[in-house]
Amino acid sequence: MKKMITSVVLLAAMATSAMAQSPYGNITDKNDAYINARQERVINKNVRFADPVSISGPRRVAAAPTELDPSLFVQPEGELQLMRRSGVDYLPVWGSPAPAEYTEKGTYVVKGTDGNYYFKNFITNMCNGGTWVKGDVEGNVISVKTGQICAQLYYGTNNDLFTYYLFGLRGEEQTGVDYNGNEYTYTVYVPDENVTEILFTIEDDGTITSQDSELLYGGVEEVDGAYNWPGQGDMDCTFYPFDEEPQTAPEGVEFSDYVMSYNAYMSDLAFKVVQGAVADNMFYVKFADIVPDGVVMATIDGDKATFATNQFLGVDKTYSTLAYLKATHFYKEVDEWGWATVYSDEIDELVLDFDAAINKITNVGDDGLVINAGKATVSTHESYPSTAFYQFAEESVTPASPVWVQYMPYTETEYYAWGYAGFDIYTTDVDGNYILPDKLYYTCYLDDAPLVFSAETYTDLTEDMVEVPYAYSNNDIVGGGYKTHYIYFHTGDFARFGVQTIYKGGGDDKRSPIVYYGDETGIDAPASDATVVSTTYLDLMGRQHSGLTHGINIVVVKYSDGTVKTGKVMVK
Repeated sequence: MKKMITSVVLLAAMATSAMAQSPYGNITDKNDAYINARQERVINKNVRFADPVSISGPRRVAAAPTELDPSLFVQPEGELQLMRRSGVDYLPVWGSPAPAEYTEKGTYVVKGTDGNYYFKNFITNMCNGGTWVKGDVEGNVISVKTGQICAQLYYGTNNDLFTYYLFGLRGEEQTGVDYNGNEYTYTVYVPDENVTEILFTIEDDGTITSQDSELLYGGVEEVDGAYNWPGQGDMDCTFYPFDEEPQTAPEGVEFSDYVMSYNAYMSDLAFKVVQGAVADNMFYVKFADIVPDGVVMATIDGDKATFATNQFLGVDKTYSTLAYLKATHFYKEVDEWGWATVYSDEIDELVLDFDAAINKITNVGDDGLVINAGKATVSTHESYPSTAFYQFAEESVTPASPVWVQYMPYTETEYYAWGYAGFDIYTTDVDGNYILPDKLYYTCYLDDAPLVFSAETYTDLTEDMVEVPYAYSNNDIVGGGYKTHYIYFHTGDFARFGVQTIYKGGGDDKRSPIVYYGDETGIDAPASDATVVSTTYLDLMGRQHSGLTHGINIVVVKYSDGTVKTGKVMVK
């Protein structure tokens, strides 16, 4: 059975490179491969779901704490058991809660010495909170009281503290009218103050089943006496006994930083730092940022290292699925419209070349590894075509030069007045070896003068900035840790725009040459005195409009010197 991982559109004149890998831990990222795969399993595609809702009501929980409560994260005393979990979860995909059935999530459960049950990460899509909730036991019934904290975590660019309380939510069907005057139905889930407990039955074989399949339970934030549901929740859950344990490395094995390289979407070289170790003819790898519990391993035999499929790592820390490493064969198909779709088929093992002298594992093909959601089918969290590994050592090296992607000169029209520069910055040195993104910077040049980003303009800056960190973003700097960066500029008082990369690793400061637009591409930038003759606005279907429209716009600008420039503008 083949499983679609993701699709990207290839637009000949303006395509930018796909992201190497989505930022794991961002629970609303629309580019996450697992979220995309979920859409094939939506249980009712005819029902629309409103945005997360708020409801005012009496305070029935204590005021939100201002710092983490350590007691919430302490494993209760008793028998610890990992249980396989099925049910329906809700996740705010593109802002609106969307339901999907699942069968292979996992929840740690403690049968307490006090006779009660305790559940870790009870709301599966808030599992990066890592909190425990209590279920009171009477006979064969477990009662999980609402109002207790079910998730508490620091999150966001400001590392703000979020505290979520367990609530029962009921669906209310409503009717709306779309832009064409057609009626449609959608469901709004509202916290129900009358739900004081969530009940489960303990079966004879240890299975725990929900008593109310229509009750949704989610984490609700209290803000000024109102309860806001951000869209994560579970319903109709069953917990099954589960006997697999995450793999671990033998005692005494010393791990160090390894670079895992792979071809994201089978097109862009990407990197991920993992923990690796070679010991006793085995290569061990930890993906601690995804699954903190276990390791995967490859058997070393001479100059070969072999990863077997279906190695169990444990419960992933973002979606609470039972995570497995699968060996897979990747292939790509491109349709007549230019959509490239990457597929993967499970294979029994992945055999790679091993160089014992430098502990380097190389791969010359498309086969690779995936971190998979469950064991039954290929449903990827993260995928790594052409997987390879080598030990990482920070050194003083010259970073790879920027590569131009797009450029639109400063243009004044009725609708906007700006220009933009788009370029790729690689987390590699001039020899293609990985370098640390947090020590990588770049500087933009207007002619020979560095472009200064003023603290007066950008309130998040405490001082003027010339060297821009690789992962920095604001309204005029679009980067944020991905390869393709855009700089919007608001002046046309220059002839050439240039970019230079800077690497401060290994205790040194090394720079690439300044790469000016036109030098690398062979396309001259318009002369400084060139004027705009015409501006044409097109949508992605090639239809012409009188101005910018919502969505992606193709802007074609013709200049008096004969230059024609094409750019892309997103209007939200």
